[in-house]
Amino acid sequence: MRPLLTALLVLTLTCLVAEARPQTQDLVDVPLIRLDQGQLAYLRDPSRSMTLDQARDALAQGRFQGLSDNLGIGFVPDAVWLSFRLERQADQPSHWWLELMPTYLDSIALFHRTPTGQWDQRRAGDRLPQSAKEIDYRGTVFKLDLAPGTHAFFIRLQTTSTMAAMIKLWQPPAFKRHILNSYFGYGFYFSLIFAVLVFNSANWIVSRRPIFIAYSGYLALNLLKWLCIYGFASEFFFPQQPLLANLTLGIILAFDFAVAMVFFALLLELRHYHRYIYRLYQFGFLLAVATAIATPLGYYQWFAQWVHITAIAIIASTPWPAVRLWRTGELANRLLAIALTSHGLLIGMTILTSLAILPFRQVFIDAGLASNLTHIMLLHFGLLLHYRRIEQEHAKTLEQAALDRKNMESEKRRWQEQNQLLDMITHEIRTPISVIDGARQTLQSLDEDEGRTTDNERVLRYITMEKAVHRLGMLLELVVAHHKIQPTESRLTDTWIDPHRLSEEALAMLDTDAANRVKQITDLPPTELRADERRMRFALLNLLDNACKYSPAESPVILRLDRFEHQGEPGLRWRIENQGAGVPDGMAEPIFEKYVRLGETNGQPGLGLGLYLVRQIVERHGGWVRADTGLNRGACFIVWLPIQRTASAPK
Repeated sequence: MRPLLTALLVLTLTCLVAEARPQTQDLVDVPLIRLDQGQLAYLRDPSRSMTLDQARDALAQGRFQGLSDNLGIGFVPDAVWLSFRLERQADQPSHWWLELMPTYLDSIALFHRTPTGQWDQRRAGDRLPQSAKEIDYRGTVFKLDLAPGTHAFFIRLQTTSTMAAMIKLWQPPAFKRHILNSYFGYGFYFSLIFAVLVFNSANWIVSRRPIFIAYSGYLALNLLKWLCIYGFASEFFFPQQPLLANLTLGIILAFDFAVAMVFFALLLELRHYHRYIYRLYQFGFLLAVATAIATPLGYYQWFAQWVHITAIAIIASTPWPAVRLWRTGELANRLLAIALTSHGLLIGMTILTSLAILPFRQVFIDAGLASNLTHIMLLHFGLLLHYRRIEQEHAKTLEQAALDRKNMESEKRRWQEQNQLLDMITHEIRTPISVIDGARQTLQSLDEDEGRTTDNERVLRYITMEKAVHRLGMLLELVVAHHKIQPTESRLTDTWIDPHRLSEEALAMLDTDAANRVKQITDLPPTELRADERRMRFALLNLLDNACKYSPAESPVILRLDRFEHQGEPGLRWRIENQGAGVPDGMAEPIFEKYVRLGETNGQPGLGLGLYLVRQIVERHGGWVRADTGLNRGACFIVWLPIQRTASAPK
């Protein structure tokens, strides 16, 4: 058994060493060879001090791990060694260009052992100026002149960003064609984004809406971000300042994420609709600002990892605002929902690649570019449609507001004309009333002075004239009060008045017979009331007049004035009771509505406005009025005013 176990252990170790050794790539006559099919092996160097000889020994000891794809191990501070072999036959091309991407690898060291055993060492990376590169290119390219035989390669990598590498072998003519085509495509791509940026900047200048300046800032930083990621910033903007280009990349990435948080929070109205997601965006913003500050201090890699993790959490929250936008049914909102969803799915692949959750492949890197262009164009049209609708609604609102102002001005002029007409009619009516009443009094006085004995017909004529004058006066007071109590009227004209005197003045306005029927009962001490005297006098007069009119001619009418607490609040109360037919069932509230009367059975004139105006007046004083239907006979109306409007009379 022991020999069998020993044999199995040896076999296993042999397989592991064989797997750790890189496979030899046979060169063929093709324009491009990708080293992502198991040709690479790698070793992590946490100390970052390993030499070439130590790396060779580690390979011989089987410590290198085989790669089935490109290198991608996330945000790690370690140095990484790659190893692979190339086999060139005598009839195969000797000139090859080795491209190593991405462009943001800080330090790249290439060690090449020829078939004769000689070693060739070269250096590259984004810490070297553009002039130090073997060809003028945004990335890293090593020119290889391979003699027939087996070639061994070691590549040492170190970066302050995500540790990833993609290696390709090009035939020089094919690579030159690739450069021309890719630069044309990138030029078209960035031109589209720049055009959208200019258009939305113009929108902000015209409309001054915060969303457009936020979108313009997001587009500008987004454009700079991808220019930096793909090496165009170091190639064209800072060709001889590689450290500045490297620093710019980290800061731009941080600020791009911060502005994205602001823009999408505004766009999706997260503060109003999604409070918890809004908190996540706030955290993302603060983390991005911290990353921008930490980048010059050398801590970009640590902060960037957490920025990417936060971005994944934010993408995971996308369905809630996207579903809300979709359910509105509006085309603009649905475009925004599609843009949000597609961007989350595609950019999520790039982020997961940076975190080494997905393999580092060109398709996932290109997904970031695709998502960028897709969601920017959808956002552009969605924003245009959304704010075009808002502008149309705003125009309609302004038009309606102008129409409302015109109607209000017309209504104001109409009320002014009615005021003038009412003042004129009031003056014209009061004059003949005074003349008629004066003539009646004169005739009555002459009859008494001459000692004439007035027969029943003459007495009846005087009474009829007196009632006619009283009726005209009451109707006039009613119309004036109805007009003045309208909502357009100014506030009450409050003065300090004596509630006893207020009751006496209301009684004095009744005709003689009615006034003689009213019996006052009060136990109220001397008190002053703050109220609009004319309006409250009218309210009491109307209630007293109704109590007299709607009760038998000789029956008494009771007027009670006392203190009364309503729901714990002290106040003053007037109770006016008669012995008439009372208020019918179900009419205790409708009787206070405009133009409602109990009928003409007793021949009493009226417009159905009196009780309506009484309630309006009393309620504007902070009180209430109601009909008490709990009596066995007659009607009872109660007026109550709060004590806040009263004060003790001075002694």
